[in-house]
Formats: sequence, C-alpha cells, structure tokens
Amino acid sequence: MNAFLKLLKLPVKLILRQPGLRKRVRKQVKAMRLRLMPLVARYNSRNGVLAVDICKDTGMGAKLEWCLEILAYCDAHKLRPQVRFSYLDSGPDEDYFGPYFSLRPQVSPARFTRIHHIRELGLDRSYDEVLTLESATRLLEKYLTVKKDVLDEVDAFCAQHFAGASVLGIHYRGTDKREEAPVVSYDRVVRNAEYYLQRFPATGKVFISTDESAFILYMQQNFMSRPVITRDDAFRSQNGTSIHRRLGIDRYAMNRDAVVNCLLLARCDALLKTASIVSDWSKLFNPRLGLVLLNRPYDQHLWFPARELVKDVLFEPVE
Repeated sequence: MNAFLKLLKLPVKLILRQPGLRKRVRKQVKAMRLRLMPLVARYNSRNGVLAVDICKDTGMGAKLEWCLEILAYCDAHKLRPQVRFSYLDSGPDEDYFGPYFSLRPQVSPARFTRIHHIRELGLDRSYDEVLTLESATRLLEKYLTVKKDVLDEVDAFCAQHFAGASVLGIHYRGTDKREEAPVVSYDRVVRNAEYYLQRFPATGKVFISTDESAFILYMQQNFMSRPVITRDDAFRSQNGTSIHRRLGIDRYAMNRDAVVNCLLLARCDALLKTASIVSDWSKLFNPRLGLVLLNRPYDQHLWFPARELVKDVLFEPVE
C-alpha cells in the first residue's frame, strides 16, 4: 500500500512517459482491486475463476442482470465465470441458475462467494453502466448456454403454435412491478396491440406472457383481432401478489416459467411489453426483435437492458 501511495504522488505525465512506471501502477491497482473483493472470490480469481452465488429474494430478471455484469467483468479480466442463483432461505445445494443455463468454458466446481448485492464483489467499475446491447449479446453468445430440455420445450411450443405465422408477443408484468414503473392499464395494452396490427396486418397470432391471470382473462374477452396463445405456466398471480414473494412455492417451476417465457417472446416477430428485465432479455436473445415499450422504469430503476432498449423501438405507444 505504501508503495502504491508513493506512486500516486508522482506527476501523471512522468508515469505516462515511462512504461516501467505505468506497469507498476497497473499492477498496484489490480492488487488493490483484489483486496476489495471477498476472500474466497479473491482466491478463486488468482486461479482464473470467479464463482458467485447471487443470493437474493428477487425474481429471475434482477439476478440475470447481475449475472451479466459478472460475465462482463470476467471477460475484461480473463476469468472463467461460475454462477449460482439462490434465495435467503436456500439450502447449501440449491441452485436456480444451473437447471436452465450453463456457462462456458466448463471448469471444475469452485467454492462460491455468496453475495446479496453486486456491490459486495468490489468490482473495478459499474458494468451495468457500460453494457450495450451489442456487448451483452456478445457475452451471452460467448459464455451462456440454455439447457437442452429448456430449448426442447421452447422448440416444441413454437412448432405447435407459431409455425407458419407472424407472431406478436405481449408481455404484461404486473403485481409488484408498480414499485419500479408506472402502471399500464389493460385497455391501453389492447389499444397498442390493435395499433400494431394496423401497421403490420400480416401478423397472424398473438402470444401473451404475464404474471397476472386477470390480464389473460381480460385479453380473451376484449381482444378478438387475432388468435391468442398462452403457455400453461405453473404459476400466475390470482390476487395481485407477486409470485416470487409467495411462501411455499415451487421455485424451480416458477423460475422455469420465467426462462421459457423469455425465450418464447424472443421467438416472436415483435414484442409489445411493459417494464421487465425478463422480457428485456428476450431482446438480448434475439437482437432483431422489434419492440414497443408501453412504459419505462422510473429513473432510479432504469438499469441495463432497459436503459438501452428505450433508444430502439418500433414506435412510441399510443395513449
């Protein structure tokens, strides 16, 4: 530390002009950064691995966003990532990432550092702020694999329901999302779906994904322009209470619902959506997916990918 402080006292121009000094500064900065990381993560990093258990009672989307930041950090520092998802009351062997995804390259299991917020890793920068749609897509193509049984389910659903048709996807995220973004009324979704169909009349079907049973019922009763398709999800809210906050729920089935719906929305020709990180990821899985954003998160919740998606839409929603 003292050596590093002495280096900092040198004029910046002197450091820049001398390759030897530049190298010493970079080495000291890297050493300091590692000291900020938890002990287990620091040890694994020295062996080329960063193994992180994201432990938080949030939905799949928030955890995926932190996973993406970890992938960005590992890519920048030539580390091999390992990731697990868990909840505050999870047992030592519970993992809600591994059943749906795997990471490349495959490495021997390491001891995981459990975090409750990405800040606890002490990364050298906020990777959320530097991610772009292009860089995120590249990271997923490089590191992330969807498990075969999940892809098989998605393929079978699309073959049965999407084949030969142009499909509009609609994702309505309700329940507790009103804490992060303005509420969108059901009838406004219908108006924008009708407007989309006026602009793209060749659309043959509409696929709806939502956490609210009432929304599906409303759409079935008030939207007759095209056949409506839904997946038979294991869980949907019946009373406005967020699913991931319910006690005693089968979390593996709940998280599979989120992942499969995300991938199904990515298979659509366009996506009409409310604020949700899960359906934001549909755009990462399919960069060509056209978007119509019915609302946007409040500024304090405007993280990646939503921060970038607002710049790339088919049209602004009608009121």
